[in-house]
Amino acid sequence: MSLKNIFYTTVIFLVFALNVEGGQNIITVQHPPDKSVMELGLLSVSLSMPPGSIDVLEIKVNSEEKLRIIPDSVFECFSVLLSIGNNKIDITGIKEKKPVDEISLSIFRRSDLVSIYNKPPSGYKTNYFHGKERSECTPCHELNPKDSDKKPINILTFSEETKKADETILSSLSTCYSCHKKITAYPYVHGPASVWSCLTCHDPDAEPEYATLKPDSDQCFQCHTEQKNDWTAKKFIHGPVNIGKCAICHSPHASFNPFNLVKPSWNLCVSCHADRADGKHVLTGWFHKEGHPTRGKPDPIRKGKKLSCASCHNPHASDFSKLWALEARDPLELCKKCHQKY
Repeated sequence: MSLKNIFYTTVIFLVFALNVEGGQNIITVQHPPDKSVMELGLLSVSLSMPPGSIDVLEIKVNSEEKLRIIPDSVFECFSVLLSIGNNKIDITGIKEKKPVDEISLSIFRRSDLVSIYNKPPSGYKTNYFHGKERSECTPCHELNPKDSDKKPINILTFSEETKKADETILSSLSTCYSCHKKITAYPYVHGPASVWSCLTCHDPDAEPEYATLKPDSDQCFQCHTEQKNDWTAKKFIHGPVNIGKCAICHSPHASFNPFNLVKPSWNLCVSCHADRADGKHVLTGWFHKEGHPTRGKPDPIRKGKKLSCASCHNPHASDFSKLWALEARDPLELCKKCHQKY
């Protein structure tokens, strides 16, 4: 054990003795502070506790057990998924099968997707981990970026590079990997994140540190030039695209959904267009009472895909009113794309 580790262990053990005597907490939350605001759905938590003081850490999120951890060092770090809105993180320390300490955190995940969660409650504020000196982390973690954290980006080789890179290779090439590896543990991963080229988007010299350009499109269009040229030339542009907020719909790191959508396509659209959430649209009360389905059916044009809002509307931009897809100039022409016999 290094002298620095011995020093931190001694200090924490002395704090533990004083806390137990004074009836205070055994577990100390290093990060995040209570009433923090998060933008993304993965929360990293760092705790410290005196050696041998806790046998098991039990972590619940919104009353649902998520993790049980056996501490093996002075510090314990883990990640949990957050829901949009307020999240209660309950941390219980168990010693000899009995709870000996309990700490609760309230964490607000802000979202532009759902209007009631645009702004955090009073008293909540954003807290940037990398905005402060973190000497307690340096015995285990390298906190300064390396040249390898910005790699050449080639969309043709993302998948092959990712297959070749096991955890040993990634941890040696990426400063960020050891703490943030769960951020890419999804089926669909954004290109730079898939090869851990974090500095492609995150600027270590920004304020706050590692911030990305805003609006999102200023960052995204540096690579997605073809989309920029196409969409900005259209007559009608979807609201999020028009204001440059790509991350309303797309995760910048990884997702369970194709195109890194933060929700499945139909669910994503009705998050804003709630008046279309009954699954029927267009023809209700006109040709028949049931209306035209917007999901749950095969898409007759996009083979292998399900019917969704994107079957008829371009989610980014169009030259035609209502963002008609398939170059349809009006509703009747759009209908004929599938219903050719009419």
